[in-house]
Amino acid sequence: MKKMSNVTEIRIEEIQDHEEGEHFYRIYFYYQNGKIKIMGESETKPLLARYVSKIY
Repeated sequence: MKKMSNVTEIRIEEIQDHEEGEHFYRIYFYYQNGKIKIMGESETKPLLARYVSKIY
């Protein structure tokens, strides 16, 4: 069995830095233990989708 992580929230932050002339998106994982991890940055706006898989 694979180890499961305790991600409680996934956030996507839109960054508009007018001083540096940058515009990008930053993806965060928030964990149950209070840890926050930046998963990546993207110049392209991420598509938000939710899928539910049922295994019988």
